Amino acid sequence: MVEQEKHPEVPGCLVRLTDDAVEDLRTLFKTDPQIVRWALKKMIQIERDPNAGAPLLGGLIGYRKITVGDRDWRVVWRVVQDDAGGFRVEVAGVWAVGYRKDDEVYEEIKQRVAEAGPSPKAEALTEVLGLFAKQASDLTATPEPETPEPVPKWLTDALLYVVHLPASQVAEMTLEAAEIAWTDHISGEGSGT
Repeated sequence: MVEQEKHPEVPGCLVRLTDDAVEDLRTLFKTDPQIVRWALKKMIQIERDPNAGAPLLGGLIGYRKITVGDRDWRVVWRVVQDDAGGFRVEVAGVWAVGYRKDDEVYEEIKQRVAEAGPSPKAEALTEVLGLFAKQASDLTATPEPETPEPVPKWLTDALLYVVHLPASQVAEMTLEAAEIAWTDHISGEGSGT
């Protein structure tokens, strides 16, 4: 298998939290805001090293855990591959942040995974840091890479069949470059007249 390169703006991986994990943080905030800070710091550690912590076994193979604070709290996540502009981007999806009491947090994660399906709604760690501004005042996460706006089919077809640009050139164009090429053509600047 050929290794694809990562998005150049992503030094480690992106961390996204499921809605349930964000709600876990809100609940923890009511109990002890310091635990939220520690959990957010662990998520930044996951961003830099998605293989941090320890793998889970049983029904949670593929997931990992990392302890928070006094080792009674856990952050549980898994790493998946996400396509972003042709690059391979690692995404650590945090599924839960909770107190480990008789493995309750792990049972809850199994239930969350079963209910969420393959692509649960998730929020970027950068956005979650904003929700807990005081606890995250000096923490920064990797921003989500910007996805370039695609060139509309009509414009692609016009560049191929009217302007007669090579398909390989059109395929590599950004929307802005495609619009400039089309504007140059219709204004006569691209035709050599």
